Amino acid sequence: MNDVIAGAERHKPPVVLIHGMWSQPEVWANWQARLEAEGYHCLAIRLPGHRVSLDQQARSTLGKTTLRDYVDAAATVIESLVEPPIVMGHSLGGLIAQILATEVSLAAAVLINPAAPGAIFPLRPKTLPGMARHFARPGLWHKAFKLAPIEASYLLFNAMPRQAHAPLLADLVYESGHVAYEVAFGPLNLRHTNRVNKPSISCPMLALAGQRDRIVPVAVSRKLANWYGDALTYWEYPQHAHWLLGEPGWEGIVDRTLKWLEKAPPKGLT
Repeated sequence: MNDVIAGAERHKPPVVLIHGMWSQPEVWANWQARLEAEGYHCLAIRLPGHRVSLDQQARSTLGKTTLRDYVDAAATVIESLVEPPIVMGHSLGGLIAQILATEVSLAAAVLINPAAPGAIFPLRPKTLPGMARHFARPGLWHKAFKLAPIEASYLLFNAMPRQAHAPLLADLVYESGHVAYEVAFGPLNLRHTNRVNKPSISCPMLALAGQRDRIVPVAVSRKLANWYGDALTYWEYPQHAHWLLGEPGWEGIVDRTLKWLEKAPPKGLT
């Protein structure tokens, strides 16, 4: 009988994958394939307005889209499921996952290069070469904007092989300037729309950071880890940057994450 129990396949809740700024659900292709090979059913959601082709009216709408709109879109997907999922969020998706963990029932939250909650000021000098041009634009808080290739390569893909940049750059889309302001100025967001009610989080959380990350610098990730304390498992990768979704060696990061899910079973994993 014990052998039967030990050999029984563990129940695995669904996994909801949330992309980051300027991205689309396809950025999860590597991780999703690995997760599904291990028996996890994955849903890679598309945040509002994150498509390659947007007419001028759609760009105008996106420019005014808020962080709350993104959170609500993800919550709608989660609430349609029959059980609490594991949520994995990359970059901005990592902040969305943190907010979701305070509002809906989750089995676990995995934060990959996560944007920081509002208690932490996230901007650092190494971020400015890729973002200063945009924050200098009048009225960015109600406009959609897109990174230039040189900015994206610097901020997002600096640990990716040079030959891999072109297809990644081609898949980048416009982002909400309103959301950029909500997230980029941390405690200076006086509406507190980027705040995370830390005491209300009950699910296990794991955060992953690359020490070469330029858009979410490792100093910010360390502040996030200190802010959460024992409520968060935190791992750093010295040779990695912001694109843990596909940088050489990503397979080992996914596999280690899968082992974490097995060793520290979230709610719903039995």
